[in-house]
Formats: sequence, C-alpha cells, structure tokens
Amino acid sequence: MNDLDHKHLLISANIDNPPKKVTALNDWLKRLCTIIDMKIITGPHSVYQDEEGNRGITGIVGISTSHISIHVWDEPVPAQVKLDVYSCKPFNIHSVVEHLRELGLQDIKYKVIDRNF
Repeated sequence: MNDLDHKHLLISANIDNPPKKVTALNDWLKRLCTIIDMKIITGPHSVYQDEEGNRGITGIVGISTSHISIHVWDEPVPAQVKLDVYSCKPFNIHSVVEHLRELGLQDIKYKVIDRNF
C-alpha cells in the first residue's frame, strides 16, 4: 500500500432545509465533489424513501479514491443528516462542513478516522 491519506469523515448534523428531490441531492453531491476536488466515477445515485418513520433521501457517489454517502431524514424537525466522505486523497474537512451550510446547518458533530491504521 502506498502512503496515501485514507481519511474517513463521519458527520452527524441537523439541518433546516433538507433536500427532498433526487435531482436536488444529486446536484448537491456533484457540487461537493467539485468543492473538495474529487473525480466522480459513478453517480450520484439517490432515492427517496417514503416510509413513515424512515422518510428521507439517500445518495451515494463513487469517486476515484473511494466514496461519499449521505442519508437525510426529513420528518424530524430539524431534519437529521449522516454524511460519510472516505478518500485516500486529502480533502478539506472545513469545505465539506461549509457545503452543508447550504442545507441550513444547525449543529454538527464529526469524527475523522485515519484508515491507514
């Protein structure tokens, strides 16, 4: 294995403006990839789940250095978000958080795991 970054960013957040349309979440994911300089190899692919108690949208995008996934539950107020960004290419965590502000970010908790070890 070469000496790459292998960082896994895990975010749990509350937002006021949850995406509810597949096109909106796909556009948000594409912009995130541009902002953190990741090359998309597949997707984004998103689906809206309309099941009571689990209503919300899930999106994934394959990037050349791994993946990005997001789950947004829009029933609670504020809406809840879980976002993962995993890449062996370095990326700016602050830029990811700033991009979440577009969704009406209220509060956030995050953890970065070094997957090299």
